[in-house]
Amino acid sequence: MKTRVLLLGCLLALSSQAQTRREVYEWKDADGVKHYSDYPQPGARKIILNGSPTSTSSTTPVTSAPQTPPAQRPAVKEVVYDRLQILSPENGASFFDADPTINVRIEVQPGLAPTHQLLTFLDGKQLPGENTTTRQLTGVARGVHSLICVIVSPDGKELMRSESVAFNLKQPTVTNPRNLGPAVRPPQPKGG
Repeated sequence: MKTRVLLLGCLLALSSQAQTRREVYEWKDADGVKHYSDYPQPGARKIILNGSPTSTSSTTPVTSAPQTPPAQRPAVKEVVYDRLQILSPENGASFFDADPTINVRIEVQPGLAPTHQLLTFLDGKQLPGENTTTRQLTGVARGVHSLICVIVSPDGKELMRSESVAFNLKQPTVTNPRNLGPAVRPPQPKGG
């Protein structure tokens, strides 16, 4: 009987040591979002799980640098935009200079949130520079062009799109002054 009790005690002791022991690392990214992984990350703290997901026996940071508590960020209020409009050039505007400078002005109401991006597209191609409400276009080819603006969130989701604005670039035609006036004759038909 004593042997059975001793054997049962040894089995219980071994089974308690053989519990599943897992290490999980927890950290927050720059936006304050919590992440969990079984691989250490810079700034992460180690959580040891002993068969129960609520057990956190160790909270040792992974990095050896002293950790300061993260500053409490105020809750980010989601901005809802009322207006995104291209003020200049006007829709249907025409430019007649040989190489005009086209001034672009964009209105965003309320102002652009710091985490959002304002992107401008000319003929479907994104112009360099983000969050610019004024810019100058030069070297634009002759023809009809369209401008459009889009506000996107950090994850790339489109929040608002402006109405498309079309403008026409008409470069002046250089003509020979001898080909003007009453001396101009229509070309003669060939062969005849």
